[in-house]
Amino acid sequence: MFSFNFLGKDSHADFGIVIEKRPIIPKPQRNIQYVEVPGRSGSLKIDDATYKDIVIPVQCGFKDDNLPAKADRVKAWLDSGEGPLIFSNQPDKYYLAHVSDPVDMSQELKVFGKFLVNFRCKPFKYDVTNEAITLTSPGIITNPGTVASEPILVVTGNGNITLTINGADIQLTGVSGSITLDSVLKDAYKDTLLQNNLMNGDFPVLIPGDNPISWTGAVTSLQITTNWRWL
Repeated sequence: MFSFNFLGKDSHADFGIVIEKRPIIPKPQRNIQYVEVPGRSGSLKIDDATYKDIVIPVQCGFKDDNLPAKADRVKAWLDSGEGPLIFSNQPDKYYLAHVSDPVDMSQELKVFGKFLVNFRCKPFKYDVTNEAITLTSPGIITNPGTVASEPILVVTGNGNITLTINGADIQLTGVSGSITLDSVLKDAYKDTLLQNNLMNGDFPVLIPGDNPISWTGAVTSLQITTNWRWL
C-alpha cells in the first residue's frame, strides 16, 4: 500500500490514512530572469543556477469511529514543523518538507473523512542514510546524484592547510585540531565558534560524477557529510 512518512510517523501505520492516488511530483522550476534589452533582439537570460520550492499535493482519506478526534490528531501531526517526507515507493530518498496550507477535512459519511495535504518542499530529494565518508589520504569521491551537493567537511589537522576539490583551492590558516566547512550554512566553525576568518576560498560543492580531493599541510583526516541530492 502506498503511504508517506512525515517527521518520523507513517500515514498508514500510525494513522490509518489511505492515499487515494499517487501524487504527481513536479519538476522544480529553475530561477531564471528574462530581461528585454533595448536595441537587442530577443531577451537576455539570467540564470543563477538555483531552483524554486515545489508543492506536492496528496489526496488522503481515513475511517474512524471517532472522526473528530482522529482529525485533530492528524492536523496536529501535519502542523508540527519541517522535516523529512518519505514516500513508500522511494524509501531511500526524502524531501525536506512542511505543510504550508490549511488542512481542511470533509466528512463524507459518519466514519469517513477526506482531506488534501499540500507539502511544500525544498526542490531536491536527499539520501536518507547520508553516511559520512572519511579520507585519510587524497582520493576521489563519486557523487551519485543528479545535481551538485553542498557537503559538510570536517578537517582534522593543524597549521596552514590547502584543500583542493575539483581543482579549486580552499586555504585554511592556523587550524587548531579541526575546522568544519559547512557548505549548507556557508560558515566555517569549530564547535560553536565561527572561524570564517581562517578560510579563504569558496565553500565546496561536489558535482555529479567524480570529485578529486587532495590537500597539503598537516591533515590527519577529512570527514565529508556528502548531502547527495536529486531533482
